[in-house]
Amino acid sequence: MVTMKKIHKRFGGNICRQCINVTYDTHLKHFDCLYGTPYPGNCPSCGEMKNIVTGLRFSGFLKLLTRR
Repeated sequence: MVTMKKIHKRFGGNICRQCINVTYDTHLKHFDCLYGTPYPGNCPSCGEMKNIVTGLRFSGFLKLLTRR
């Protein structure tokens, strides 16, 4: 089971949705995620300027719940 706490521990902070999808083989959509600010930030995983996921809605949580 993957949680935001495990993502923070692994990457040292919040990362972009694309990195979560690639790393954990999920199919998170824009509406599955909660973003801290409306402005892009630097993703610590890929190093690109993208919207950073700070939390998940219930649908996103269920998608991560089935992953290891």
